[in-house]
Amino acid sequence: MDFDVVALQKTRLESVIQNFDKFALFSSGLESEKHEFGCSFYVSGEFLKYVKYFKIINERICCLRSKAKWFSYTLINIHAPANKNKKERKEEFCNLLEQNINQIASWDIKIMLGDFNAKVGKESTYKPTIGNESLRNKTNNSGIKMIQFAISNGLNVRSTTFPHKDIHKETWYSADGRTANQIDHVF
Repeated sequence: MDFDVVALQKTRLESVIQNFDKFALFSSGLESEKHEFGCSFYVSGEFLKYVKYFKIINERICCLRSKAKWFSYTLINIHAPANKNKKERKEEFCNLLEQNINQIASWDIKIMLGDFNAKVGKESTYKPTIGNESLRNKTNNSGIKMIQFAISNGLNVRSTTFPHKDIHKETWYSADGRTANQIDHVF
């Protein structure tokens, strides 16, 4: 397969823009010595000349702004804290994300994608925002926060809107391969 733009999470790379022959890697870097996180964008081919800027927010959030022929768009790459993290850390993450989304030009198309560590269900209450194509039937607490975030920012969860076979909805697998979940999403 040939990809022009790819959002990567848990890259464990330093904050850097690395230019190679036919592609570039834009990385959000490390804040700790543990080398656990990091978000990056892989951009290749013709798309490189349309990149206007790359913004590092922290090791879990970065933005890439590009210009198309008739409009500009900003890609927001995230790696949300997992459910096992403290509530304060997740709140801090959400506040930082919302603050940075509000700084993006209102005329830009905003596409948020990445590892939300959130399970979205098929509850009828949320259908206008999430659709009906989730892998799960019930939304977990992180999923509810994610849906509320989407609603408050005028976003729709597109990864659960369009029909796919269940096997193609799975984005995370346990180490033993017995459990699969849909925790990566696109808004």
